[in-house]
Amino acid sequence: MSKPENRPSNVQSAEPKRLRPRRSARRPGGSTSPAGRTPRQVRPRQSGERIRVLHLITRLDRGGSAENTLLTVTGLDPKRYRVMLASGASGESRMTPDEQTSLDQRLTAADAVGVERVMIPSLVRRLSPWRDAAALLAMCRLIRAFKPHIVHTHTSKAGALGRVAARLCGVPLVVHTPHGHIFYGYYGRLLSACAVAAERWLGRMTDALIALTEAGRQEYLERRIAPSERLHAVHSGIQLVSDDRGRPTLAAARRDLGLLAREPVIGILGRLVPIKGHRYLIEALPAVLKEFPSALLLVVGEGPERDSLASLAASLGVSGQIRMIGARSDLLRYVAACDVIVQPSLNEGMGRTVLEALVMGKPVIASQVGGLPDLIVHGRNGLLVPPASPSALAHAICSLCWDPVRLRRMSGEARRSVGRQFSVAAMVEAIDRLYGDLLLRVRIAHGVDGVAEGAVRQAGRRRQSRSTIVDGRRCD
Repeated sequence: MSKPENRPSNVQSAEPKRLRPRRSARRPGGSTSPAGRTPRQVRPRQSGERIRVLHLITRLDRGGSAENTLLTVTGLDPKRYRVMLASGASGESRMTPDEQTSLDQRLTAADAVGVERVMIPSLVRRLSPWRDAAALLAMCRLIRAFKPHIVHTHTSKAGALGRVAARLCGVPLVVHTPHGHIFYGYYGRLLSACAVAAERWLGRMTDALIALTEAGRQEYLERRIAPSERLHAVHSGIQLVSDDRGRPTLAAARRDLGLLAREPVIGILGRLVPIKGHRYLIEALPAVLKEFPSALLLVVGEGPERDSLASLAASLGVSGQIRMIGARSDLLRYVAACDVIVQPSLNEGMGRTVLEALVMGKPVIASQVGGLPDLIVHGRNGLLVPPASPSALAHAICSLCWDPVRLRRMSGEARRSVGRQFSVAAMVEAIDRLYGDLLLRVRIAHGVDGVAEGAVRQAGRRRQSRSTIVDGRRCD
């Protein structure tokens, strides 16, 4: 059993107290939502009451899913939304001090805008029948106490348990953001088929499923996880910088890191886990070094694969040309020092680090999987290669390093390819519109008075001017 974590005083636990169950009421006319679920009717309340949204995520760490979720709950207008964020204990994450500091800053920002935080200690990432049952009960108690209009779940475990709990409690609307999927790249055929079957079942109780890219949305559609009208694409937003002030130049970054000015520097960013494909880049390095003996690989990130990757590098005789940097909060300094960034993932929801590299004007060589083709236009801001192919990676890296003119052109294209559609503001606006559309669709806006009613009506008026961030379709 894991050790209990110290919990900040402003974070409640969802598990100790028992709450009386509350009946759900059928909507007028007897209409139901997905899978025949009958949402409870929202009864009239005091004027000025806000729309209540409960976000559920398995754990808060330095990963992209946690960052996306925290940016979303922090960005929603506190005048129109009352937001609660429930998460499991983060002890499984084993964050570095830099990662913990970064997470603490985001949690402080969420606290500052009034986000209510609750911890569910039994909610863990690994499969654990007893803990999972306890987490499900805790979620049901939390839902009955908070009475949300919308339950928005994130990641696999919280997504499964949270959607079941929302259905059991008759929540009017259920939204799920998987932040990527496990349909391929993680397991063998049998387990992957089981994952698809489970998502199809859960999809029946989901009013809206948010993929991070249009390519991801199509993957859910092809596997019949949910019908087209319930599938949406909302890019995971990043903080965009309007100009280059404050960004380190390539020469300054290399000087700061003690690197030679003329040697090719290749970077890879992300957790050291098998799905990210680090081993294929290391296996490609001997071929790159034949062409560029002074080339250097910067591995920025931490994770359970660190020792095995170091052993692989030693067996290939390339350890001297690799720097294992670890997890860093000053990521931009290392990105600035690179000529090119490589993302050799076997599966990728979108790739926030890819966006961050493009913003810095770094061409990206990426696997042609998941949402990466939505970000990388082959030959313009980077190159796409088959997954799990060291030879293809080596060829792509050498082709760019041999042609500095092409590299500079791609650098400019990389910078220009990340527009406002990838910003945090655009992401929050898209989710706000989606919430408003869903509330109007199930006809519960009449039960939300005052400020909240105005918010729902405002969202409805914006439907005609939707951007492509939410899939561009009207779903009446």
